[in-house]
Amino acid sequence: MTARRVLTGAATALAVAAAVFALWGVLAWVSAAGDGDLATAAARDDALRAGREHVARLTTMDHSDVEAGLRSWLEVTTGPLRSELEDTDPATLHAVERAGTVATGAVLAAGLSEFNADHGTATLLATVEITTVAGDTEPVHVRHRYRAQLRHTDDGWKVAAFEPMPAGGAS
Repeated sequence: MTARRVLTGAATALAVAAAVFALWGVLAWVSAAGDGDLATAAARDDALRAGREHVARLTTMDHSDVEAGLRSWLEVTTGPLRSELEDTDPATLHAVERAGTVATGAVLAAGLSEFNADHGTATLLATVEITTVAGDTEPVHVRHRYRAQLRHTDDGWKVAAFEPMPAGGAS
């Protein structure tokens, strides 16, 4: 009978400890769910994800459907950059078509150097490999570095400014 009491007591103590641990876990999870730091981290992750996708799109163009490429660029831009793209001269579009090349950008690495959730702004630095194919030639792979200024809009993160970065520094 004594062994039975010991086992029953141990089982009860273990059940109480498990219940206390489960309650602590639930309370910690509920507390963290309302944590502003988590919301900021989620917004930063969203800006980084969107920025990577947008930079890849802005470094991609297919001569066989320049209009679709331009529409893709317009979908991911905002502000003066979008206005500049909207005003692209038809002669420029025809020159891209005549060039007969397909350029495909792939973001190899990216990070946010600045992020302000309150103002909805971020600066993305990205290394992009652009693969260019002209006709039947072998693909040419070139790496570039870009700086993209991101702005949060009603439609999510968009690129407000986009510029190449000089090799050897982030001036």
